[in-house]
Amino acid sequence: MLEDIVIIGIVMAVTEIIKHLLKRRLNEDLVTQLLPLIVLTLAGGLNVLNARLFAPDVPVTEALAQGLTLGAIAGGVYSLGKAALGKS
Repeated sequence: MLEDIVIIGIVMAVTEIIKHLLKRRLNEDLVTQLLPLIVLTLAGGLNVLNARLFAPDVPVTEALAQGLTLGAIAGGVYSLGKAALGKS
């Protein structure tokens, strides 16, 4: 399986792309409220895909649980970065 940090990095990058696309179509407050759900869904899905491709013996539920944990980490790292830049 890919390392956790790779999944977190992909989640953070894809979340930024999705955020910019959504801001063109939706209210910024709504996008802000949707971001945690997007991060968790994306991380869970990517980690399940990661497990299916590179470690087919890992149960889907275990991969999903680990993906949700990675999503929480990615969300925390993202929030810390925003706070450091004074954008929170």
